[in-house]
Amino acid sequence: MERRFLPSIKKIVFIASFFLVSFTNLSRAVDLPVMSQPKVRHVIAKGEKYFGELVLSNPSSETRSIRLYLEDWRYAPGADGAKEFFPAGSTQRSCAPWIKFTPQEFILPPQAQQKIHYTISVPDKDVEGGYYAVLFHETVFGQAEPAKEDRAAIDLTVRVGTIVYVEIKGATKREGIIDNLSVEREPYKNRLEIELDVKNTGNVDITAGGTFHVIDKKGVVYARSGFNKAYTFPGDTAKLKANWDIHNEPIPEGAYDMVVTVDIGKAQEEAGLGRGPIITKEAEIEFGYNGKVNRVGQLK
Repeated sequence: MERRFLPSIKKIVFIASFFLVSFTNLSRAVDLPVMSQPKVRHVIAKGEKYFGELVLSNPSSETRSIRLYLEDWRYAPGADGAKEFFPAGSTQRSCAPWIKFTPQEFILPPQAQQKIHYTISVPDKDVEGGYYAVLFHETVFGQAEPAKEDRAAIDLTVRVGTIVYVEIKGATKREGIIDNLSVEREPYKNRLEIELDVKNTGNVDITAGGTFHVIDKKGVVYARSGFNKAYTFPGDTAKLKANWDIHNEPIPEGAYDMVVTVDIGKAQEEAGLGRGPIITKEAEIEFGYNGKVNRVGQLK
């Protein structure tokens, strides 16, 4: 959620799905206009055009005044999926200048729908990998009654974004590397903390996630769990983290292999474009008494 307080006392809020607005004398659930798709991903060849359609619905009993506009975005530091927004066409991998849409402003009656037609025109040269934009729809929900000490009412303006991903057909590299494996025993929580870096070395966004397995020399699995998801743009490095309850599920002393599997094609799969690349590496690891980590080898 993004909140910006402007000099005109207007509040602009970026919202993923649904929120509750509360002011001094205002507390009510807001029926937001809803776009048919929160995100779209298209694979388009150089020099070609894509024609698409979105549908904006007004589920409320009130008429809404709608304004649509484009901005750029990228993943915020932390790689947890949060986004930062910038003026349209201002970032290196912006596709906002390629997008035309209609209508841009309109009135949406109660319980009504409005089709949004858009065209994406990809340049015929000097493009490869992934490009990004966000199409915001914005509406004013009227004025909230101010607190006694305020002298002006507050306009509540809500904007909701549809994230746009464009991949250049035949010129996309979804690649990454994993390294810097760290395994430490957290003494106060009686658990193992597992971390590693995943770096996006390709030219398109990557959503990475995966698993680890601790396996003895006979192939018996003593520990396995999943990593968090990490969201990156080309050139970004993110942390994948996992843990294991060493108290309730102890690992006996001895030498093991830790097998790390990282799926860097989750975004591709979620968009229905098939399975993406998977990285699998192993490292030797030795445990001592009570889950103490004696040695962690390099990922190979």
